[in-house]
Amino acid sequence: MNGRYLIGVTALVLTLLDYPSAALRGGPPAPLGLKTVGLLAYLALEPGPHAREALATLLWSDAGDEDARASLRQALRQLRAAFGDAVIADRQFVRLAEAPDCDVLRFLAAARTAARAAAGFDVNRFFRGAAIRQAPAFEEWLSGTRDRLLRLSLDALRDEARAAVSRSRWHDALALADRWLAADPADQDAMAVAVEAEYCVRGRSVALRRYGSLRTQLERETGAVPGPELAELARRIDRAPETAAPATDADIPSALDFHADLIGREAQWSALQDAWQALGTTGDRVVLIEGEAGMGKTRLAEEFTRWAGARGGTILRGEGYEPSGGPPFGTVAGALRQALGAPGVAGADAEWLAEVARLLPELRHQFAGLPAPAPAPAGMERWRLFEGVAQLLLALAAERSVALFIDDLQWCDGESCTLLQFLVRRLAEAPVLFIATVTTGEAEAGSAPHRLTRMLLRRGARRLPLQPLSEEEVWQLVRRMGNIRAPAGGRRFARRLFGVSDGNPFQVIEVAKMLFAEGVLGATPVSREWVLPANRASGEHSRLEVPRSVRDAIGLRVSRLPDELRQILASIAVAARPVGADVLAHVHGISRLRLAAMADALMERQLVVEERESYRMAHPSLGQAVRAGLSSARRREVHRALSLAFEASAETEAVAERAGEIARHAERAGEAARARRFALLASDAALAQLAFDEALASLELARRAAPDQAGEIDARVAALAERAGWTSPPSTPFDTASRPLSPEDLDLRPADLAGAESTRSSS
Repeated sequence: MNGRYLIGVTALVLTLLDYPSAALRGGPPAPLGLKTVGLLAYLALEPGPHAREALATLLWSDAGDEDARASLRQALRQLRAAFGDAVIADRQFVRLAEAPDCDVLRFLAAARTAARAAAGFDVNRFFRGAAIRQAPAFEEWLSGTRDRLLRLSLDALRDEARAAVSRSRWHDALALADRWLAADPADQDAMAVAVEAEYCVRGRSVALRRYGSLRTQLERETGAVPGPELAELARRIDRAPETAAPATDADIPSALDFHADLIGREAQWSALQDAWQALGTTGDRVVLIEGEAGMGKTRLAEEFTRWAGARGGTILRGEGYEPSGGPPFGTVAGALRQALGAPGVAGADAEWLAEVARLLPELRHQFAGLPAPAPAPAGMERWRLFEGVAQLLLALAAERSVALFIDDLQWCDGESCTLLQFLVRRLAEAPVLFIATVTTGEAEAGSAPHRLTRMLLRRGARRLPLQPLSEEEVWQLVRRMGNIRAPAGGRRFARRLFGVSDGNPFQVIEVAKMLFAEGVLGATPVSREWVLPANRASGEHSRLEVPRSVRDAIGLRVSRLPDELRQILASIAVAARPVGADVLAHVHGISRLRLAAMADALMERQLVVEERESYRMAHPSLGQAVRAGLSSARRREVHRALSLAFEASAETEAVAERAGEIARHAERAGEAARARRFALLASDAALAQLAFDEALASLELARRAAPDQAGEIDARVAALAERAGWTSPPSTPFDTASRPLSPEDLDLRPADLAGAESTRSSS
């Protein structure tokens, strides 16, 4: 084997679950004819030596023997020119030197070992859009291979869908069942999974509609009727309560959209556009969007990053969570994870990618040949990690301008703050725009986010403060959200909203949601114009106390929830970070199926959002309001239950990953011994990742939990400082809102009048 083949072992990439192509890793598809790629596919999926005559007959049987052999020789020359010695051919036989990186081979390997991994492949796309004519033997091979792949895919989808049902992962089960039915529309087992998942995700009425649709489909496809198991499932659902909309609570109409165009943020939007367009010159490289909670900082940044992405930019987003306790470098790692499939990532040197793999183990799956991180002198380990991240961003920026968006910088973990400070300086001349949202007054003085913010401002970061909306701007917001048509309609209502919200956009929206939930407001069925419901238009209803602050508004919404939902919501709020269904089910002693149904009800009320199989409050202010409504004793007990649940639900090898959460909740529950034990475990885990600031924070938690054992902690801190190269450890901060609304304020049209007009206009 000569040296030219070295690229063939790891770099030959063969794509067959789409229009077939072959390429070197990181490069464009090679300019090969379709039959040449077909030859490569056959050699990859039918490993071993193949006689030249058999291959010529397989693909070029429409030609004479001599022409077929000539066509084979031409195809082999093309492959050798494109891929070196990846294809080995002698006078009699042809074979591949090594198996290529091929999606079908990955699927076949997964099908043998892991149904979950195999279910992720869409084998319906095998040779999609590629018709190789005048080669009947090859077409027969393609058809047989496709059938074999489909059978294996169905097996994987069936196994994984059933596993998802057993784990109460209903969204996953529904998606898998839909794919299962796309491959086999008459499979009643798939129909049963789909109907059950629809019930748990969207409720009884949606599930029964889905059952009716599938029954019609079955009769049309096969002339059969649903079997006894599927029919019995439908009957059980028909008798069950409507899980998605309990009768004890008036829901916000699902079709309502509380998003409107950005109001009162025109100057900030223009500044962001200018900063993006000035990349590569001497323009702004760092933009801080500042304001109180609920001012729309995240919304502004999200709108901008969508705009920049549509113009070819690479968008990376990380989030800070309050309070700390998650994985070290969690904020930056979350942003970098979105770079894995971005253009340019393969341009980074393997030496630096190996360093970044400390934070992103997924890199080793994407680049199987990455070396181990190079040894570094004491004190240089973190520099190499930081420089690796910088090199990755430089590789991305060499292809496209990059926007690195950090939401809630004030809650960013200390390790991420240190890394971000390095990156801002290191990438000062690169086309990378750093955008961060900062909630005024949230970052504790002396904390890592506070120090980072001050450093960014000293270096000339552009500040974009968001002020409360004016009364006029609140009216414009209400008119646009409410599709209000009357020229002056909603002005008095907007004035009252402005009075109770002080112009805070989030509070305006939350109060409006509450009024819909109370039935004080309604919406027309066609135009969705906000109106007065028929039973409210007369003004006979009693005065409704609208809270002056969003805390009171949210508290009023929460108080109307069924007791079970309030209990779940309290646990999510006290957790303060995304918390998995396994933990919540353990805390409340219920099945994950029941937990999923209740979490869905909270999401429909726009109180909770689902995030990577976990749940969190839809907005930090919601969490603050719910926590404030709990007594101190209740909060302690919830912290205790969460601490125990995090430990009990973790796999043995994953306890260290959750140690920070366990320790944080144990401390707040007053369980000093457990807090100290898991804080030390979290410190050791952070130290293994070179996350020195995080390790120190965990040691400080251990010190607070057990001050009588400070000597051992002091020794650990000294050893940490020596390894980190600190002359003295940095300081580690501790973790740390009406007036009545009267009927006269609702200057909206009655539902019957507005509804009649909207019906006429639509017809």
